[in-house]
Amino acid sequence: MDSVGRAPESPPLHRLAALTAVTVAFFGILLLVIRPWYTSWGATPAERAAALPGDAIVPGAPKATRAVAIAAPAEKVYPWLAQLGQDRGGFYSYDLLENLVGCEMPRVERLDPSLQQWTVGQKLWMYPEHELGGVGYARLLEHVPGRALAFGTHQPGQHAAPPSGSWSLMVEPMAGGSRLLVRSSGSAASGLLGVAFHQAVFEPLHFAMERRMLEGIRGLSEGRPISALRDVCLLVLWALAAGALLWSALLVLLGRSWRRRLLTFGVAGAVFQILTFVQPAPALGAVLVLATLALGWWPLEASAKLAPEPPGSANAAPADG
Repeated sequence: MDSVGRAPESPPLHRLAALTAVTVAFFGILLLVIRPWYTSWGATPAERAAALPGDAIVPGAPKATRAVAIAAPAEKVYPWLAQLGQDRGGFYSYDLLENLVGCEMPRVERLDPSLQQWTVGQKLWMYPEHELGGVGYARLLEHVPGRALAFGTHQPGQHAAPPSGSWSLMVEPMAGGSRLLVRSSGSAASGLLGVAFHQAVFEPLHFAMERRMLEGIRGLSEGRPISALRDVCLLVLWALAAGALLWSALLVLLGRSWRRRLLTFGVAGAVFQILTFVQPAPALGAVLVLATLALGWWPLEASAKLAPEPPGSANAAPADG
């Protein structure tokens, strides 16, 4: 301890190594535990093994199958499915987030027969036609009227080549309602960096948006649409958790109460994963975020007052975390 009762700071490389170790642990959990869960979210083993329209678009490609049960018959679900598209009814997902990256996504919460007509060869627009050089689309390659839509997808800049992936959606009737399945297939870009980006960034983001889409279609089909306010609240919580994650990482590198900030970094990372993957109710998400912020930024002086003083010291100063 120095003259003011503080533990000497660790060398910068020591702090960087600790931060790197926690970050590697995050990605290890993401790839080994969370990824197998979200690639089959909601789908039964039989649904994951079943042949679906679109499987032949890229034979043998890795597949992810997700599903939700809907308390509405298939004929009431499919019309919402058929309205998918930037030039139709949107994607029933986080349209605020989509619009932040220029999608100009509509939010249509009514059925419109003029938006539901499909023929093989038509384009499913994810971006406006005038953006991204007019390549922000997938093409319908298989169509089962009233049941399924299957689109071919491409890597950026490769729309003249055969599809490198597929995205298929299907409504299955079942007792008491229906099942809505979505299957995506395809491989990541070549190279280690391409694979790393695909599995650590693209896939998690795609799941978060696709889960909201499935739940959005379910809500609309059952007559209980998800409110725009709920979406805004969750996105604000995502931003706060991400901010806490980045700010605590910076404080670790700067050496300011770095052990405490490292703990905050770990908790903020876990909370961010819960918010984006589990997507809890905003009230629960707010509790998690506020707890994270309190952990990281509760005044150190207040923490010191709550801590017992060491034996034999009347006015010992608290050790820095």
